[in-house]
Amino acid sequence: MVARRAASIADAGEDALFTLAGVSFRVPGRTIIEGLDLRLEVGHIHGLIGPNGSGKSTLVKMLARQEVPADGSIHFRGEDLRQEGDRAFARRLAYLPQFMPSTDGMNVEEFVSLGRFPWHGTFGRFTVEDRAKVEEAMEQTGVTAFRLRLVDTLSGGERQRVWLALLLAQDTECLVLDEPTSALDISHQTEMLDLVRTLAKKRGLSVVVVLHDINMAARICDRLVAMGAGRVVADGTPAEIMRPDVLQQIYGISMGLFAHPDSGIPVAFVR
Repeated sequence: MVARRAASIADAGEDALFTLAGVSFRVPGRTIIEGLDLRLEVGHIHGLIGPNGSGKSTLVKMLARQEVPADGSIHFRGEDLRQEGDRAFARRLAYLPQFMPSTDGMNVEEFVSLGRFPWHGTFGRFTVEDRAKVEEAMEQTGVTAFRLRLVDTLSGGERQRVWLALLLAQDTECLVLDEPTSALDISHQTEMLDLVRTLAKKRGLSVVVVLHDINMAARICDRLVAMGAGRVVADGTPAEIMRPDVLQQIYGISMGLFAHPDSGIPVAFVR
């Protein structure tokens, strides 16, 4: 197994993106995550991988404060998640859920503008800076051309880019994405994840993303954290994870690898 020793709670400084110590999450009759220690680094794209039911989505929901741990602590940039106010937290972290809520008849521009809410609040004025952030986010995600179209009329790939624009308009330092490509075909999956990586590097963002496709994860992520039965079973660079013995440990099936003819990146396949 490839693994890293999690930092102690005393090491949960601002040099760490997230530090988890003894984190557990339970629902009636079932423990989903048990005693998890994990440290994620600033400026990296972290891919959470593993089989269904391994705890990936539960973990990102706790990181995004959508769920509360039963035990343990989570620190974000050195601060206890339980201590920060909602608006202050939303200025630092943007979350994309696995299942998108309704856009309620809004057009693209109106919807992306919601990303500025943490900065001006319910009764605050929409400023020149807010407008500039919305315009920049739409331009960087390639959705400016259909700014006046209703979000509900867009294709799946276009809607995902609009959601990403909303997150960018929020102007945070961290994106937490729960299966952002689950409803997309292979072409739009590639487009979406390449865009996430390009924008993360351009903006200096930290990213935590849940992905099912191990090859897509190895292609765009700096580090892969594999979950299994609510625990970390492997943790390392794509090169360290993309090995037959490690993939067998993660997924429980025999997998082979070959080098991509253009990039040289390892590509996994089921034997």
